[in-house]
Formats: sequence, C-alpha cells, structure tokens
Amino acid sequence: MSEDQGGQSKTLIRGLSILSACADSRRGLTLVQIAEATDLAPSTVHRLLATLESQQFLSVDAETGRWRIGVAGFRMGNAFVRARDYVALLRPLMVELSEETGETVNLAILSGGRALFVSQVESTKMMRMVAPLGSLAPLHASGAGKALLAGLSADDRDALLADMPFPSLTAHTLANRDAMVQEAGRIVARGCAFDREEHVEGMQCVAAPVFNEVGYPICALSVSGPSVRIGDAVLDQHARAVKAMGQRATEFLGGQVPSHWVAYV
Repeated sequence: MSEDQGGQSKTLIRGLSILSACADSRRGLTLVQIAEATDLAPSTVHRLLATLESQQFLSVDAETGRWRIGVAGFRMGNAFVRARDYVALLRPLMVELSEETGETVNLAILSGGRALFVSQVESTKMMRMVAPLGSLAPLHASGAGKALLAGLSADDRDALLADMPFPSLTAHTLANRDAMVQEAGRIVARGCAFDREEHVEGMQCVAAPVFNEVGYPICALSVSGPSVRIGDAVLDQHARAVKAMGQRATEFLGGQVPSHWVAYV
C-alpha cells in the first residue's frame, strides 16, 4: 500500500485511529491494546506513539504504560466545544435563573484544575456577589468548582484529585482529599454543590453541572450572594432552582446525563 492512496495519507489515518482508540478509553490503553484496537503491528504503533507523544497529542503513564489523550488533543477537543458557543446559548437561562433567585448567576468551566468564570449575570441588588470574568476558583472551595468535580466520572475525578492542593481559605474550607471525596458523593446524590462560606467569608453559593453529549460536565451554573440575605431556607430554595436549571441546560444543549449522576435521571 502506498503512503498516499486515494488522496489519503496512510500514516495520518493510522495516527488518527490510535488517537480515536485512546479517546474511547477512560483508563487509557497499553501499546498491545492499541495494536489490537487498530489492527496495527506493535512496531508501527510504537513508532506512531512516539510521534504523537512528542507533539503532546498523547501522554503515557510511566507506571502502567497506559496511553491517554494529551494536552494538544485536549486543546483540539476544546476547540470543538468553543465552536458551539454554548456560553451564548445558555445566557437566556442564566438571566432567567438570576431573575428567579434575585442573585448573581455565574457560568464556570474546568481550566487547569480550577473553575474559570466565563459568563455572569449580576444581581440588581446593591449588596451582591461579583466574580470578575476570567477569575479562577479552587475546585474544593467553590460551588461551581465542586459541581464540576463531582460531575466528572470517578476515574477522571480521582485523577484530578491526586495532585490537587487544598489551601484553607476560610474556617469552613474542606481540608483534604478524603473530605472532598465524601463531599463529591453528597453532591452526586443531591444534584447540586454548596459553598457555605468556604471560599469567601460572608458569601453563600449553590451550583449544578451542565453535561454535554458524552456526559462530560461542560460547565456549571451557580447562584451566589451574601449570607445575610441567603440563610439555610433560602439557600435550599436556590438549590432547587439551580438544579432544575442545570437539568434544563443539559437538555437544551442536547446533553446526556452520565450514569453516576442519578439526580438528573
């Protein structure tokens, strides 16, 4: 078979088939498994893996020998997500949620192991919560961050938690990985995440994830405001509202709720 046949590059097709196989596996694949999945010789797979790793499309776990999508592959996947402009699509739902609760509504995405705020509808009240667009919040100490983390699959969540720091921001901040794992279980069960003055003293927040077509938490919607106005009863009301909006937003984008997120099913 020639290197270029019918206008298609054999090497490129082989490389893309390897990327596709690795993308389909949450745990990653060994060289032998990749060879079996792509029907390629191990020697060919080894050569292509080295090239894909050098370009950061794949990365390998030195201990297990499993290959996963790398930074460059993730960046390309994000380009597809950005092209859909879901932030603009969800804007009317954010406005509706802000009007219903009377508080500031934020939309955040996962970015480098933290929650990145990319859109906001401010409360019209004089005393309100405002997170500057482009600001980052720790996953363990923010409603949006905890919702995004809990929305991940168990494998993805564990991988993110493995090297995640747990700085203490207030007296209420979760202190370690074990506490976050337990909190994630509670979030999954109830369908939303609370931030009870864990990020900033005097501020309360509740958030819920929005899932894309493959069940990945593409973003989180949060409702935030001052504790003097948001007591436990009001926070519970906001929780019901944000949880319902998370489900609506998922359906609106044609998303699919993952099997572990029973609260939306």
